Amino acid sequence: MNRFGSFFKPLTWFTAFLLAAFVAGCGGDQTAGQGNALSAATAPPLGTEQAFAVLGGSTVTNTGPSVITGSLGVSPGAAITGFPPGILTGVTHAADAVALQAQTDTTTLYLDLASQPCTSDVTGQNLGGRTLAPGVYCSTSGLQLTGALTLDAGGVSGAVWVFKAGSTLITASSSSVLLTNGANPCNVFWQVTSSATLGTTTDFVGNIVALTSIALQTNAKLSGRALARNGAVTLDSNIITVPVCNVPGTSIPPTLGKTFSPGTITAGGVSTLTITFTNANGTPANLTGPLIDILPSGLVVVPGSVSTTCIETPAPLSGWFIVDTGKVGLTAEGLIPANGSCTVTANVTAAAAGSYVNSLPAGALQTDHGNNANPATATLTVM
Repeated sequence: MNRFGSFFKPLTWFTAFLLAAFVAGCGGDQTAGQGNALSAATAPPLGTEQAFAVLGGSTVTNTGPSVITGSLGVSPGAAITGFPPGILTGVTHAADAVALQAQTDTTTLYLDLASQPCTSDVTGQNLGGRTLAPGVYCSTSGLQLTGALTLDAGGVSGAVWVFKAGSTLITASSSSVLLTNGANPCNVFWQVTSSATLGTTTDFVGNIVALTSIALQTNAKLSGRALARNGAVTLDSNIITVPVCNVPGTSIPPTLGKTFSPGTITAGGVSTLTITFTNANGTPANLTGPLIDILPSGLVVVPGSVSTTCIETPAPLSGWFIVDTGKVGLTAEGLIPANGSCTVTANVTAAAAGSYVNSLPAGALQTDHGNNANPATATLTVM
């Protein structure tokens, strides 16, 4: 026998063992409480792009009553259309030095995310119906979401998720991303090598950083940012909210609830929409941004029917409740009482029969104690 044969046999076995261990560590679901300490996801440093809810490369176009909480910009293109009817609570930057710097910082963010080593390969797998622990989830092709994806931090402070798409990111209608056990929308990132499309009525969470374009279809909602490096951002009756990230570690994020009563009416009848805000902290939760609920097309507010038990700061009430026929909400002057809850109510009606799904996304309720982790959804059936 060759004198090297006995040496290489154990070496080959040992190499195979290491390879098998590496492959096992990088594949499959990462359930809550588990993680890969050698290649865990890390939150990338953010620059001036963090002020932007929407940033396009070529254009930003909007149809319908979209509500953008955060800055809006485009560079190197200059065209921003559809505001109004879109509502913006931040600052607009079109082909100026601020937008240019934000695009430079977005490129840095994109490259940081692209460089993070994968902890799980999800190529060809639908993310819907799964519960994922923090990590870097990679697909050599596109990422697809049909249904609900749950991100479970397992109580780990600062847990981070990075999703890397080799081509597109596409969600089906009514899909959602849910956060649990301390997960923070500020620490969810989607690096998209091509373009991203959020389907109608999707409730999405995270920072979408796309090489090309981003499209939010009718009534899709995003708690995070839509940052397109080279292409357009296209909006249609959407809510996009930059979440509040600097929250005291001891705070408990508030929750949102929503109901229609009765849940079924005849065409032309009236139902009461109730939005409930709950704060489990020992101090009041002050709103740090407006909360605006856009009603589904065809569902309208009965004039003069809006009321609230929430508190305005400073008092007295003076039109701080945002209302028209198609949307209701609170301005940033409101607060939720300590260890308690408050509501906003409005009578609504619809002339045509159908199923009217009304939802507020995760992150829609922004307070100094954090944002709501999960969406609030209710359905009104009109016969």
